[in-house]
Amino acid sequence: MFDLQLSRIVMPFTVEEYQIGQLWSVIESSSRETGGGDGVEILVNEPFSEAQFPDSIGEEFSTGQYTKKRYYLKSKLNGFVRTLLPNSAMILEEIAWNAYPYCKTVITVNFPRLFL
Repeated sequence: MFDLQLSRIVMPFTVEEYQIGQLWSVIESSSRETGGGDGVEILVNEPFSEAQFPDSIGEEFSTGQYTKKRYYLKSKLNGFVRTLLPNSAMILEEIAWNAYPYCKTVITVNFPRLFL
């Protein structure tokens, strides 16, 4: 008879290695989209502790990575949309607290009454 308690899937890496790989792939894909005045500008990328997190996510996940990024979207938008929006509205600012597997992200746009 098959015993489920003794069965498990062996992964080729640890959870910590997966987390590092996930962060690396996000940064790598962001850098590939950057160029010609548009893309992603990483302003802050540093570890955080529970005291710096805006809302407690539990003692188990009290540390993680804090990032602040700016996304320049002008060339990514449709020409019609570009004519309607001011240049300041084509820049998104993101702040994120990544405490794997939890993440809190706030995205703002410099446009009246628009907050994501």
